[in-house]
Amino acid sequence: MPTPSGLVLHPHLWTAAVVALLVLLGIAAGQVNGRLVRLFGPGRPPRTPDPHNSLATHGDRSVPPGRDGAPAVSTATGGACDELPPSSEDDEGPPPPRCPHCRAELRFLRWFPSVGDRSFRRRGACPHCEQVIRSHPAVVVGTAVLFGCVGLWAALRPDWCPFSVLAVLWLTAIGVLLSVIDLRVMRLPDAVVLPSYPVAAALLGAAVLLPPDRPDTGRGVEALTGMVLVTVLYWLLWRVHNTGLGFGDVKLSGLTGLYAGWAAGPLGALTAVFWAFAAFSLVGIAFMALRRLTRRDPFPLGPFMLAAALATVLAQEALLPQL
Repeated sequence: MPTPSGLVLHPHLWTAAVVALLVLLGIAAGQVNGRLVRLFGPGRPPRTPDPHNSLATHGDRSVPPGRDGAPAVSTATGGACDELPPSSEDDEGPPPPRCPHCRAELRFLRWFPSVGDRSFRRRGACPHCEQVIRSHPAVVVGTAVLFGCVGLWAALRPDWCPFSVLAVLWLTAIGVLLSVIDLRVMRLPDAVVLPSYPVAAALLGAAVLLPPDRPDTGRGVEALTGMVLVTVLYWLLWRVHNTGLGFGDVKLSGLTGLYAGWAAGPLGALTAVFWAFAAFSLVGIAFMALRRLTRRDPFPLGPFMLAAALATVLAQEALLPQL
């Protein structure tokens, strides 16, 4: 029996329905993730200068703010360093996620980037002071817009399987969250970065092993190769010039290399690194030309790494410059 034509959506209407659904999903995901932004402070709070110790004060000023995994180390030498009061932030690294109202520490789940308390997950209320933490609007808007773009792109590519779309949506949600945090406080927190790996690996593994046609283990090997190459490259750059590159960037690099390698192979993963640094440099030069930034001011690399990885995933090929 032929299907009535009135029950079949026009391709354009189907695409619009998918985009609208993912925009709504992006708003919901942005509302949840947007609360996490306000839980993270700077990697190292500024110390109160000691007026009786000018050498120690000079040493504190000369230290750039630290990133996750790479706490800033004082460059003061001699007895002045011994006279400084002990700081738990220097010993323990960046501060843990805290409620912006009562400053109580909030524990995250081990295998998922979310606060463990149920009341926080349901309505964003701190379990200690019961104050509701508002979502950051940039996360809500950015996640909704990019979810809609991913939906439009997936609708135009019928070869994508549902697990591929879910994997890209995961990269998008985590990427917007980390980008806003990095832009605000120059941090890529371990509580968000590290649990993102097992979820991404599970989704990409399902996309590789359960595609519409047949398993494509070659893409899985390319994804792992891209992750290793990019991580080693960032680690070497961090070892050579660790004052300009935080160890949080090294921890994030494996995730971006995994996605870029899955989409475009090892060459695509390395090309994404090139575009990340190229965009980072161009934007930095533009800000310096506008006198909004100096050469000594910190500038986050994380958003450019994530944007280059997402662009490579959507292009499904190495973004090589056309000469």
